[in-house]
Amino acid sequence: MQNKSSIQKPYSSTCSGKKEIAVLLVNFGGPHSLWSVKSFLYNLFSDPTVLNFPFAYLYRKPLAWLISNMRDMTSREMYKKIGSISPLIPITYLQAEKLKTLFNKSSLNLDVFVGFRYCQPFIEDVLNKIQGLGYKKIIVFPLYPQYSFTTTGSVELVINQWLKKQLATNRPELYFIKNWYSDEDYIQSYINLIQKSLEYLDLRSTELIFSAHSIPLFNITNGDPYQKHIIETANLIIEKLNWKKKWHIAYQSKLGPVKWLEPATDKVIEEIAKKNKKANILVVPISFICEHVETIFEIGYLYKEIANKHGIKKFARVPALNTDKYLIQALYNQIMYCLEHNQIGIKDVLLTK
Repeated sequence: MQNKSSIQKPYSSTCSGKKEIAVLLVNFGGPHSLWSVKSFLYNLFSDPTVLNFPFAYLYRKPLAWLISNMRDMTSREMYKKIGSISPLIPITYLQAEKLKTLFNKSSLNLDVFVGFRYCQPFIEDVLNKIQGLGYKKIIVFPLYPQYSFTTTGSVELVINQWLKKQLATNRPELYFIKNWYSDEDYIQSYINLIQKSLEYLDLRSTELIFSAHSIPLFNITNGDPYQKHIIETANLIIEKLNWKKKWHIAYQSKLGPVKWLEPATDKVIEEIAKKNKKANILVVPISFICEHVETIFEIGYLYKEIANKHGIKKFARVPALNTDKYLIQALYNQIMYCLEHNQIGIKDVLLTK
């Protein structure tokens, strides 16, 4: 159980106002230090949406223990190369601060909290904190633009379990943002970063690879809309970017013996090199809004090595969206849509009514 002091205070306005609505930004999480890598991995692989196969409930905990122990040292080495901590953690807090700044500029009495799925502060603990502070309504906002059983669905699982423990008389109203991959400002955030990266590449020979985190293929078979959302996101970016040259969608970070979504990003890089070693490759981390080990190490180190090995002229990656102003505006947009959809008038959340 986490120490109460590890749950952050809300990013509150300096103006006074009745506590009504809290926004809970939820992200994946990561190791806070090299010593917490194993516990992070154990939490990850204990998730029933991650290790999901017939009769998995019988073996999930032992398998999670085995995998976390087997991958501990390898994962530590990766995190050492990117600063010994997951950058996703501080970036998520910065996103919360910037979102709260937008609320303040609009005189909205909305407080912002952060919770993580696989590390402290855990979602359940932050929900308990929010409830204890007296908020009547909570907007749960997973920072995964595309819906997947393994990400947003996993958050839903935690939320439902938490709700079952609450007394009906003390239960706050919860609103849940399921996906936001088509938000115009979210798409614009990619446009700006891609255009900046293209300034350093020869456009005549550049191919784009949209690299998304892979998921087990049986999830797609069972109705997971993730692949469809990834394709739609890429198409929206290509259309707004007015990109007329070659581009690809690929998937990375697969694990284990089950079949995952393909093609794999490293294989796409190799195929491009076979056809044209003079090509430039620009990788766009499409399903990641924060830098973490998959963007900095996997794309920035491993895939760059593969590209260099196969003679690619120039390899580059677009940074994650992080605190880009258009991304923060997209987060703000989604909160406003959620309020409007649930008939919560803006006047009801103004600091001065």
